Amino acid sequence: MSTHHPGAPAPQHLAPRSVPEPPRAPARTLTAVQICGISLFPLLGTGLTLAGTSVGDVLTLLAGCGTIGAATIAAAGGGRRLLTSLTSAAAHAAAGTETGTK
Repeated sequence: MSTHHPGAPAPQHLAPRSVPEPPRAPARTLTAVQICGISLFPLLGTGLTLAGTSVGDVLTLLAGCGTIGAATIAAAGGGRRLLTSLTSAAAHAAAGTETGTK
């Protein structure tokens, strides 16, 4: 039914088609190491905060750990392109320039 002309049929080229959806890749299950990492970061941050460490220091520490972990995974996976783009972005951020400009 047309929304502009009540009672008029919808054009045939806009009618819904029964197109099958493409098959999805099976979901990967998390490994024990990934589950440990996911649960350890909030616990470590909470423990350090309760021990008297300032929230800013805890966030800096956890961000550094996450950065090291991401770089290690990228290097182990042969992610040279990713490492190059991250290094470039960090260098541009340190220099105060925009990325992608010459």
